[in-house]
Amino acid sequence: MTKRTKLTLQELLRRKEQMLEAKKTKATKELYISSIDATITIEEPDGALCRDAADMEAGDGDKYICYECIKEPNLKSKEVQDAFGCAEPMDIVEVLFKPGEIPQIAMECMKLAGFAGGVEAVKN
Repeated sequence: MTKRTKLTLQELLRRKEQMLEAKKTKATKELYISSIDATITIEEPDGALCRDAADMEAGDGDKYICYECIKEPNLKSKEVQDAFGCAEPMDIVEVLFKPGEIPQIAMECMKLAGFAGGVEAVKN
């Protein structure tokens, strides 16, 4: 069991530089996608991207997050989009991945941004 310590003002100030530096570097993660039998690299979305995706219609937000956060392969490559016959740039997401994989990839991106699993209640 992990011991949880209370963050005091002194500790917060002591960690200031470390915390600010950590925010400058976006987290990345490798995901294995079974339908393509390969891994992709995703990157943590920023707050603005998350808010924009939340304002979109169902499904479009997940597709947008995937398009913006998948860094390898580069889905924004004009060469890739042309090769797969994409009329719109974000269409590449639906061409490459199964419908059920898109929200899973988006959720993994959101987890990197702290939207799942980063906070828990402490039992007394």
